[in-house]
Amino acid sequence: MTIADTHAPTCTPSSPVNKQEAINRLMGLAVFGEMVAARTYNLMAQLKPEFGVLLRKFAGMEGQHASWFRDASKANDIEPDKEFADHELDYLIDQVNDHHAAGDFDALIVVQGLIVESMAIATYEPFLEVADRYPGARSAFQQALDEERYHVDWVTRYLRLQFFDREDDFLALAGRVNVAGIDCIGGSMMKIADYLSTIGLSGADCAGTMMDGYTELLERVGIEQKKAAKNVVGLFLPLIHKYRHGMKIK
Repeated sequence: MTIADTHAPTCTPSSPVNKQEAINRLMGLAVFGEMVAARTYNLMAQLKPEFGVLLRKFAGMEGQHASWFRDASKANDIEPDKEFADHELDYLIDQVNDHHAAGDFDALIVVQGLIVESMAIATYEPFLEVADRYPGARSAFQQALDEERYHVDWVTRYLRLQFFDREDDFLALAGRVNVAGIDCIGGSMMKIADYLSTIGLSGADCAGTMMDGYTELLERVGIEQKKAAKNVVGLFLPLIHKYRHGMKIK
């Protein structure tokens, strides 16, 4: 049994959601979220010049994802909702700016490489189930998904080496960053659950997949499975409680 089986929220829309509005907002978050990711990787490159070439390559990939998603949107009369995306991403940008100003590369890599990438993978992969309704979207999201996994592969290798035999230090870092990071990105996942359901996906499954995916990434860094699962449940349960009780998220 996975975390998703036990703790995923029940994502039934509290009120009907317009399908066009739903896809506009989802694509808005995808397009502008990728642009934020590109900026974050470029900021990370400034802090670690020894990894600059690779991180700028990652930034270029994220920027290309945004371009692909914008093209797919245009081809399907979808207008990516920038206002909605800005509202969801402002909190993330503030965190990124704070970590960059502090010269905290490891905090940035946890925010971008673990938390943000977990949400991207948890939504892009299931979107492939409905992508053929939107000509051009399948190839864009499949390639973006493959490249997000490529980024995560390097991120987990870096963290595993950086914190080799220093599990407590890594968990302290993750705990410090996750307090705000999960509240931001996990909160966005909860808030788009209705939109995912409206276009034919399971918002609950996507949220649960994000939790399971984040647990797996902690394991790849070197955290024992039960400890990783406990850590993730502790992070997400407050969000799930808010969602289920109609409380404000973020």
